[in-house]
This record gives sequence, C-alpha cells and structure tokens, in this order.
Amino acid sequence: PPSPAMAPALRALRNQLQEKDALIRHLESDYERSRAQREREERLLVTAWYNMGLAVQQQESEAGGPRGPPGGAQSFLAQQRLATAARRARPPHGRPPN
Repeated sequence: PPSPAMAPALRALRNQLQEKDALIRHLESDYERSRAQREREERLLVTAWYNMGLAVQQQESEAGGPRGPPGGAQSFLAQQRLATAARRARPPHGRPPN
C-alpha cells in the first residue's frame, strides 16, 4: 500500500488522467463531427458537378449537338495561340499597313 505522503500525489495523477481522458473524448467527438461534415460537403460537390454536367449535356442536345466549350471558354493554350496569331496579323506599331 502507498504511504500516506503518496496519497495526495496519486489523487493528483488520477485527476490529471481523468482530465486527459475527458479531453481525448472531446477531441474524438470533434473529429467525428468534422469528418461527417467533410463527407457531406464532398457529396454535395459531387452532386453539383454531376448536375452541372447533366445541364450542359441537356443544353447541347437542345441546341443540336456539341458546340465547343460553354460560354466560349477556351483552354489557356488556345487563348495564347489566338493572341499570338492576332499580334502577328497586326501591323507593327507606328507603321502603316502594307
């Protein structure tokens, strides 16, 4: 059996363990709530992406087939090619066109 001088130290250690156990339970429940929230957000994103794809597909079918990117959007490289071609077609600055 522990000596009488050790009893307060043991009580303090038991209290610390109980506090740490309570903190761990609290953190675990927070983690579970965060994980569940993240899963809900991921499902919403997937659903929104799927619905957007369906809407674009429906617009294309109503318009008579695919027409290229929606809203005239183009890839970055396609935009750069167009800008370069437009610059080459312009006469140099300050000179009259040939």
